[in-house]
Amino acid sequence: MSRASEAPLVIKFGGTSVGGPAEFRRAARIAADAARERPTAVVVSAMSGTTDALLGFANTTAADYSTRRTSTGATREGSVAELHRALADRHLGAARAAVSPEHLPAVERRIVSLLKRLAEVLGEPWESPAARRDAVVQFGERLSAGILSGVVRSLGTPSEVVSEDPIATDRNFEEAEVLVEETRRRAGERVRPLLDGGTVAVVPGFVGRAPDGAVTTLGRGGTDLSATVLGRALGASEVWIMTDVSGVLSADPRLVPEAATLPRLSYREAGVFAGLGAKVLHPKTTEPAAAAGIEVLVRNTFDPDSPGTRITAESTGPGVRCVALRRGIKLEVPCSRGHRSEAAVAVCIGSPTKADAARGRRLLKKRGIPLLHCGVTSAGLVFVVAAPVAEEALRALHEGLVTPASKMLAGEPAAQQEVA
Repeated sequence: MSRASEAPLVIKFGGTSVGGPAEFRRAARIAADAARERPTAVVVSAMSGTTDALLGFANTTAADYSTRRTSTGATREGSVAELHRALADRHLGAARAAVSPEHLPAVERRIVSLLKRLAEVLGEPWESPAARRDAVVQFGERLSAGILSGVVRSLGTPSEVVSEDPIATDRNFEEAEVLVEETRRRAGERVRPLLDGGTVAVVPGFVGRAPDGAVTTLGRGGTDLSATVLGRALGASEVWIMTDVSGVLSADPRLVPEAATLPRLSYREAGVFAGLGAKVLHPKTTEPAAAAGIEVLVRNTFDPDSPGTRITAESTGPGVRCVALRRGIKLEVPCSRGHRSEAAVAVCIGSPTKADAARGRRLLKKRGIPLLHCGVTSAGLVFVVAAPVAEEALRALHEGLVTPASKMLAGEPAAQQEVA
């Protein structure tokens, strides 16, 4: 079978996965190994902390273009020089430690050129603060893309940064919508030829281009979305989301220390969970994957042999897969004087049954947690409780309702599990 007829793989590396020289080398090895098996495109985030630094600088210098000082009182020239120095030190340092001497000069030239262009962008007028922020923040992903491509080449695997952004969007700066057909055309022209030639194509994540060529971004965390958008455009069979955890957990581990890695989720379940704040995925990540039938595998860059979480169209069966908490709900709470009080909603995501609802009510009653409301919404089974006891309620529902990961891994259907 020729490479041109093979369905490609898209791998996304998050900021912690390219946080330093050792991380770049680890990510490059994963990409190079994958490229030996099938055509591979890589979507890469900015080095951890870089996006925040760029956004912070853009915000402190955007208020008044006529003044020579930032909103913090520093001179613009001094602030630009400080930003340039910090970014140069970090990115050139990572490149010099991770890229082989043969390929280092080209990577260094790219970094220097990008930083020079960033300084120019910072001094230009822009139509809006949002347009300026997108123009500034794009450089984080572009800098890391050049380093990662150089490290892949250092391993003896051909690699190139895609020269022109393949993701087409509208002009909604900071939350741009993808133009599907134009993205497919651009990916076919700019990415697919590299893959067909056995080259790892590295694409800066998070970044798109409007019809007039303006730089746009897909929102914070948008590198995940970039990966599935590119996967759909290329006809990929799989998208790997490489991060610093071993998959999607059944709850926020800061609230539920016993949260376990979920071996699989449906597109719907993963989308709902992400929309409720699960930080491992951008809320829109599953939409392109679902539209194209692409399997999404959330894996740990630092433990690549762990199975991770596989997200597909396949139903995971009846039962509760994961739980999330939504705070800040205002309700009229019945009491002797009647008043408005803050409540929270514990959402049980999956395909909950009537037995799950009944069991959830019993679990909360047993813990002495007053239940303000219980019902079913498009997100899942919801339990509304007073804000001060919300975390305790979430832990109780997780303990009593979430399908144990061990049973799912063993292949036991959820319907066969005991419902107390």
